[in-house]
Amino acid sequence: MSKFSDYLQVISQVNDLASGLGNDQSVQWLFHCGMLFSTKDKWWGDFKFRHAVHEGIDITYFRTDPDNLQVFDDSIKVPAMDNGIIVNICDDFLGQTLVIEHENSFVFNRRILFVYAHIIPEKRLKIGQTIEKSEVIAKVCNTCKNPQLPPHLHFSCFEASRQVLPKHLNWNFFSGGRDVNLIHPVFL
Repeated sequence: MSKFSDYLQVISQVNDLASGLGNDQSVQWLFHCGMLFSTKDKWWGDFKFRHAVHEGIDITYFRTDPDNLQVFDDSIKVPAMDNGIIVNICDDFLGQTLVIEHENSFVFNRRILFVYAHIIPEKRLKIGQTIEKSEVIAKVCNTCKNPQLPPHLHFSCFEASRQVLPKHLNWNFFSGGRDVNLIHPVFL
């Protein structure tokens, strides 16, 4: 399985975020506490509290120099963190979500799922299709449905029973808490 820090580097490379930086410099990623896994804090609007814990990590803020905070826009390409099979494409409250079963899930008796949310999947993608690590699978969606939120990638990792039908691997299931375990993506 890939490491989350390597995934951030792939996002940077695919989007050419580090152009103009020297070889020894890289993109610096920034996270408000409300963007992190398992928090109830919000990072938008009134900055109060979410109705449930955050089941992933939100990625949008970065720097290429100390004086220039940048944020994603809807041109940002989303690469796959690792190899897998698309098991569902569903709607979320800002855009769509791709649910990808990790290629090594068959080794376990449970599914390991990578979930990419608030995106617009590439039109060529279909359920059942195999995807490769670092392959561009989507773009970050425009967040005009909630103008308080900048465009961002919500990335989650779940462990779920093989008995759950692929069409049920969606946000109703993930937020329901039954027969699903959250995995902290930073520790992948």
